[in-house]
Amino acid sequence: MASEDKIVKREQSEVTRREERAQYYQPAVDIGETENEMILKYDMPGVDKDDVDITAEKNTLTVVGNVKHESYGEAVYQETRIGNYRRQFTLPEDIDTDSIKAEMKDGVLTVRIGKPEAAKPKKIAITSG
Repeated sequence: MASEDKIVKREQSEVTRREERAQYYQPAVDIGETENEMILKYDMPGVDKDDVDITAEKNTLTVVGNVKHESYGEAVYQETRIGNYRRQFTLPEDIDTDSIKAEMKDGVLTVRIGKPEAAKPKKIAITSG
């Protein structure tokens, strides 16, 4: 009987640990590049700019967006899923993290990452022989 109690307790603790982990959705991201910067556009509907956390640490850009759950009564039927967002990208080592800027508009987060001078294209002048 004692071994059965241990099994039940272990199963219950495993279930509890699984429930404590935060569940995140991975937002769709479009990435573009210009001569001077990289541009990342995150689709995060339902997220306010005050509920977004952007960090750049050890060459990793992490974006977390928290959705405020709107209550409109008891759900009778629901097809949509609401949850928080999280996405990470590896940055080149020579990125200046101070050049990272972000803007939120209509559920789309735009992150602009300036390129270092060494990564920008340079025009080479041709001299006559």
